[in-house]
Amino acid sequence: MARWDQVVRINREIEERFNVSAAVRSNGSLYLSGLTPIDDKMQVMGVGDIEAQVRQVYARLERALATCCCSPLHVVCETFYTTDIQGLGRAAWIRDQFYESASAAPPAATAVEVRRLFFPEALIELAVTAELPADAPVPAPPVP
Repeated sequence: MARWDQVVRINREIEERFNVSAAVRSNGSLYLSGLTPIDDKMQVMGVGDIEAQVRQVYARLERALATCCCSPLHVVCETFYTTDIQGLGRAAWIRDQFYESASAAPPAATAVEVRRLFFPEALIELAVTAELPADAPVPAPPVP
């Protein structure tokens, strides 16, 4: 179980609405979950277009990492959940480009095809583990 002093709010409205913590710091690692292709109003972006959705997920990942004083260089593991494993394979170049543009090695990764995701129009969801930099400041915990 996460403690409040480990939680970093990435999108307070979404996290409070669904009672989740999208980012948790623990023992030198950062755990990010629920990276879906939604905008700040919780609307799925790129409906029916897996490439657009992958781009949106990586844009959200980049913002989440920055919020936690990290970058793509710190990502060590990804788990993709998708309703279209073949489409995800065709869109893999976007992931490759994300890490290449940061001069980062690709992290360990797993992709799993599922029947449905929380947002019905979403084709993908990403969970990430990153290594926190030793000098990363500890943000103030959210008020429970």
